[in-house]
Amino acid sequence: MEKGKERDKQIAIAPALFGEFERMAESYGLTNKGLLEAMMRYFKATKADPREPKADNPTDAIKALDKRLISFIRQQEKDILRPIQDEMKLTGDELYGLKDTVETLDKNLNQRLAKLLLLQLGTAIRPEFLKPEYVEAWHNERINQQRRREQTDAMLRGDKTNPAQPVTPPADGRQS
Repeated sequence: MEKGKERDKQIAIAPALFGEFERMAESYGLTNKGLLEAMMRYFKATKADPREPKADNPTDAIKALDKRLISFIRQQEKDILRPIQDEMKLTGDELYGLKDTVETLDKNLNQRLAKLLLLQLGTAIRPEFLKPEYVEAWHNERINQQRRREQTDAMLRGDKTNPAQPVTPPADGRQS
C-alpha cells in the first residue's frame, strides 16, 4: 500500500440502524463519513456517554432553573424582606400613635416639635416632604436665631444701634 493513501475502514451495523444513519446524514446535509466524523467530535468535546443517551430538553432545564430562582426569591422574602416590612409597620404605627397623641394634647405642640426637629436636623430633610407651616416655622426660627446672634454681637462690640431692628430712613428720604 502507498504511504500517502488512506485506507477506508468498514463498520458493521444492523440494516435498520444503517437506514436511520443514512436519513440522519441526509437531514444534516452530510455524507455518511462526515456524519460519523461529526459524531466522534461531538462525543469527544461533550464527553457524553453514547451508551446512555438522555435528551435534555432546554425547556425543562429553564423550568427547573426558574423554580430554583423563584424558590430563592421566596426564601429571601421570608427571611429578610418580611421582617423588615414588619419592623417598618411597627415603627410607623408607633410614630403615627405619637403624632395622634401630640395633636390631641396641643395643636401648637406639633408645630414646635417639627420646628425643633428641623433645627436639630437642619437641611437633612428635603422641604418638599414637610408641611409648609413646618418649613415656615423653621425658617422663622432661623431668622430669629440670626437676629439674636446679631444682637449679642452688637452688645459685645458696644454698638448703640440694634442690628436686629432695621434702621429706617427718615421720612424726607435723606440719609442720616
